[in-house]
Order: sequence, then structure tokens, then C-alpha cells
Amino acid sequence: MPIWDNVFSILGKQTEILKEMTSITTTTLKTGKKTYTGGNNFNDSNFTCDTKKIDEMLMVEKQNTASNIGIQTTLFSLQETMLKLQDTMMKNHTEMRADINEIKEDMGKLKNEIKLDISKLDEKVGSIQQALEKNEHTIKEVKK
Repeated sequence: MPIWDNVFSILGKQTEILKEMTSITTTTLKTGKKTYTGGNNFNDSNFTCDTKKIDEMLMVEKQNTASNIGIQTTLFSLQETMLKLQDTMMKNHTEMRADINEIKEDMGKLKNEIKLDISKLDEKVGSIQQALEKNEHTIKEVKK
């Protein structure tokens, strides 16, 4: 895998940098140049032991990578599905709010129409009562 090749390459570069950083430097006054000695401040046997441990850890990690890729793929698909669901829910919510506002407007109009119809009916009932009273009065006069 290219990722692990990069890891090994980086580890090699870091090893070289550590060797350079931990080597003893001496400066010659006459030439003004630095010279590097071959000695290190760390034990080479400890370094190889640590390197072996790192290599073993990387091998275990490589084996776990295959299963991790499957899990990661599943998680990405779940995340994608959840994002689609969230978009759908937001769209439905927006549409529902618009529908509710439209229904509120319609109900307000209906309420006003019903009030108007009731007032017209009240007027008709009033005129019918007046006509009844007038008819009753006329009947009473005819009977006399």
C-alpha cells in the first residue's frame, strides 16, 4: 500500500535526521567549518529494538486495515444516507410549514365568510320575525 510505503520512508528520513541531530559536532576555528563525528548519543541496539517494535506494530495495523476499510465504507454510506435523510426532512418541514400557512389563510377567509353568512342569516331571521309579527297583527285585526 502506498500509505505504508510513505510511513516507512518517513521513518527512514527521521532516523537519518536523528542521527545527524544526536551526533557530536566540533567547530574548527581556522576554517570556520563544522565537522561531524561518527558517534551517536543513543544506543544502536535500543534503536534497532525500537524499530522492530514499530515494524511489528505496523504489521498488526496493516492487518487491521482491511477490516477498518470495510467499517469505514459502511460508516461513509451511513453518513451519506443520514445527510440525504436530513435534506429530505428539511425539505418536508419547509413544505409542511408552507402548507400550514396556506391552511391558516384559508381558514381565516372561511371564518370571515361564515361570519358574513351568519350576519346575513340574522338579518333574514329578523325580517322573518317582523313579517310574522305583522301577519299576526293582521290576523288579529281580521278576527275582530
